[in-house]
Amino acid sequence: MPTRTVRTVPEPEAARRVEAIIERRARCDDPDREKLCDEPLELVAYVLAHRRVPEEVLRRDVPDALVLLEYARRAVPVLPGRLDRLEHRLLTLGTEIGLSLGELAAALGLRSRQAVQHRLLRHAAAERGGPRSEVAERAARRAEERERAWLDRHGADLLSCTERLLAHRDLLAAAGGELGEAFDELAESLSRVPGPADPRRTADLRHTTRHVTRTRHLAARLRLLLADLAASGAAAEIPAGHPVHALLARTTRLATAHQSALPTS
Repeated sequence: MPTRTVRTVPEPEAARRVEAIIERRARCDDPDREKLCDEPLELVAYVLAHRRVPEEVLRRDVPDALVLLEYARRAVPVLPGRLDRLEHRLLTLGTEIGLSLGELAAALGLRSRQAVQHRLLRHAAAERGGPRSEVAERAARRAEERERAWLDRHGADLLSCTERLLAHRDLLAAAGGELGEAFDELAESLSRVPGPADPRRTADLRHTTRHVTRTRHLAARLRLLLADLAASGAAAEIPAGHPVHALLARTTRLATAHQSALPTS
């Protein structure tokens, strides 16, 4: 891993950044400002934890907080791991509220947008418990993008089939017991994922990490239920022409295909 660039931040500049954040929070009547302090690292943590302020305030706070982190790397005795975690959270917040990579690079004393991208990739690798390798992280990102692409094409069908399968619960789990519990768990998972007709399901939402994670969890429970149904022979008791047979076959194909699209660890 290449040696990281650390911006040299003079103490007077750090003091100005501290004062700017505190004054900005006072002007906007930050409801949490009673918890403000003038210690650089605690102020950085405050910016991350207390966001009940106009977005424009956050857009100005984040670069100031990044400068304070660079000051702390040379002037404050603290574990580097904490600084890295704070930096990752600040960079993530900055991109979420629309700061450009160039603005973030300037605050960190970096020369290019690409340098910020590389730092984000290394932080992400560390958060995942892997080596701080941009190559490994890029490979993991590509794998996740493959899963997201599969969900873009087939996710609505997967959710629709799950919903229809739950509608046949009384028919498939007539005996109750473990199958009933499996249906309960599947219904709980489905309730956490916006469905095809749900107004919460927007084009942007489909691409969020939380949505992908919840769909992945739903699909895992769905595969467990399908395996239990196959082992129990519940479908064998249903007349051959019943539409539930075609539904089970289609749902099984989708659940299996999604499993094949999952990133490998």
